[in-house]
Amino acid sequence: MTARFFVLLVALATPLHAETWSGKADITFDGTSTLHAWGGKVRAEPFQADVTMAAGKPRSVKAEVIVKASDMDTAESKRDANMRKAMKVTDHPLITGKIDAKFSEIAADGTPTALPVELNLLGKPQKVTGTISNWKLKGKTATFDLDFPVSMKTSGISVPTVLLFIKVGDGVKVHASVILTRN
Repeated sequence: MTARFFVLLVALATPLHAETWSGKADITFDGTSTLHAWGGKVRAEPFQADVTMAAGKPRSVKAEVIVKASDMDTAESKRDANMRKAMKVTDHPLITGKIDAKFSEIAADGTPTALPVELNLLGKPQKVTGTISNWKLKGKTATFDLDFPVSMKTSGISVPTVLLFIKVGDGVKVHASVILTRN
């Protein structure tokens, strides 16, 4: 009994410290229009994340993820040109996501379920909350998926109507497949 108490006391008294992990993310985005659904992909620039772990589970993370807006690709050149124009990529070439989170929403298996992100599009910061799923830690590599919605209106993205009736929907679903590797 005394030994267990001592181990618990040491575990509680041991400060947690952040370790630097290298990160990469493949991102897809999906939206709608009056006529059809559309989507695309982009890869985030390699990034660093300061991650605090306890018992093999993440407890906090701090990172800045950068995406080059001009690299967003819908596999349709005319749509890509319109998207880049609407996103003013010449004036706002980068999309950033700043993360500074202590995980308070934890799943039954001890992994976080939500990740708050300060997203900056067109120079306008906005807070979004991503849903974390498929968390896996194997050796020095952690993988997970992150999903969050983006409102084009809130982001300041204005897409003109085409032929008086074709409109792009406001909501865009963003999905990121993230890989973190402990340095």
